[in-house]
Amino acid sequence: MKTIVYYYSRTGSNNYLAERISGKLKCEKEEIRPRINNFFLFMLKISAGVKAVKNNPSDYDRVIVVGPVWVGRFIPPLKGFLKKYREEIKNLYFVSCCGSGDEQKDEKFGHGHVFREVKELMGDKCRECVAFPIGLVVSEDKKKDPDTIMKTRLTDENFKGEIEERFDKFIEGVG
Repeated sequence: MKTIVYYYSRTGSNNYLAERISGKLKCEKEEIRPRINNFFLFMLKISAGVKAVKNNPSDYDRVIVVGPVWVGRFIPPLKGFLKKYREEIKNLYFVSCCGSGDEQKDEKFGHGHVFREVKELMGDKCRECVAFPIGLVVSEDKKKDPDTIMKTRLTDENFKGEIEERFDKFIEGVG
């Protein structure tokens, strides 16, 4: 199956994740580029849309979208991309490196809210939503420290253990 990874990343962790996915699946990767890239406008849910992509999603059997969840919000670049290309996407996998852990996914700032929005927007085309919580790469005593969670980025050095196992399981399920 022909696959592409589209991603949006502000701090680098989701770019890192998209790079790993495209490397493992030996597929193309393309950045989602908002028309206006402004964090504060995104937090207010204000968007001017996304720029057209070079690779049309309709040319692919599987589309993997990788991007962050910020304080439980489906951010405008990701939502705008999915709305713009919803009809062209055949099979969607939504992946996020996020701050909320599995235990907090349904709390106010959890990624579960975003995953439900993605599934609602994409319907039967959404095959899977997978979280890669940044807490999986920090020490046990720092997992609930918001400052540590906000400052930690995915790297080759810390992409080990449970997060790597989750990644391998995702790749196996997609591949």
